[in-house]
Amino acid sequence: MIAVPKELLWDYREPPQDLLWRLQRIADFFPLYGKDRDTVALLYTYRDRLKVDGATKALIEEYHRAWETHP
Repeated sequence: MIAVPKELLWDYREPPQDLLWRLQRIADFFPLYGKDRDTVALLYTYRDRLKVDGATKALIEEYHRAWETHP
């Protein structure tokens, strides 16, 4: 399960177990949070199911490309 930074849990004591909830919360603050390889891979995989604007979606795709070409 993907970890959600404590700074993003102002309204929860513990994050819900739902993966999409966790990814959405991180995506809402991307790229301030969630730039690591594993998180970017999940954000990229679920990018079409997340509610993000075009710029954030493009940024996730760029980070994914960067991680794929420069491991």
